[in-house]
Amino acid sequence: MQDLKSAQWMALIKDTILKELRSKTLIFIFIATTLMIFLAHALLKMFANSTDPNSAAPMLVNAANSLSYMFWTINIMSVIIAAVFGISAVRSDFREKIIYQYLTFPISRTQYMLGRIFGAWILVYGYYLYAYILSAILFSVATHSLALTWGHLASILLMGLYLFLVIFISFIYSLFAGKIGSFLMVLASVLIISLSTESMRNLEYAEYFKNFSFFRLLGMIVYFFIPRINYITETANALMFKEPMRLNISLETLHLVATTSFFIFLADRIVKRKNF
Repeated sequence: MQDLKSAQWMALIKDTILKELRSKTLIFIFIATTLMIFLAHALLKMFANSTDPNSAAPMLVNAANSLSYMFWTINIMSVIIAAVFGISAVRSDFREKIIYQYLTFPISRTQYMLGRIFGAWILVYGYYLYAYILSAILFSVATHSLALTWGHLASILLMGLYLFLVIFISFIYSLFAGKIGSFLMVLASVLIISLSTESMRNLEYAEYFKNFSFFRLLGMIVYFFIPRINYITETANALMFKEPMRLNISLETLHLVATTSFFIFLADRIVKRKNF
């Protein structure tokens, strides 16, 4: 029975991937991203071949820096794509009324949730790695130097975690709202988390209740009880651009693990109790 459940769970992950691969949206995203990267490659090559001594080419064609800026752009695009496919992973089941069929399989609702989330994550992270690898290869060719650094590789791993959390948040919202509503809620959540951490991170404990207001209370709730996922992208960017980090890695890792674990537990309870 356990083997059957594992097989059904893997089949659900595969189904999630194949379902989105049949989507014209994904095809368009891959084509648009590829064209964008080739355009950036052409521009970089043009600057690299410039013979004008007064041009800014030496600064612009630094392979590692150019790749970092391209990765920064890809990071933003990938977050939007993660939100879209995280929502689509479950909303299409409701729209096509096939969720009831999945729930008759010998898998738990928890396995259904994780199967959809992991399937969407594999797809989005696969796109992310494709964009990274293609950019690294073309930028290295354009500048005749290795563009990829250890900082870039560390950033890739961190963004994998970030994309998983965005997909997870998108999945939860999609249980209660439509596609547009869920998407707006994801973007609002990312923005609110970012604003909260920026306003609270430099305050001393004694300053938390100075000039206290409703917005300060809301900021404190978000800061202490919601995963600070923006710190992941902040760390990833710091590694890419070789900038100093402004956070306590050990403390923030502990907070991220604790709050994420709580919300995964909460999501599991919601999925088990929700009347599909």
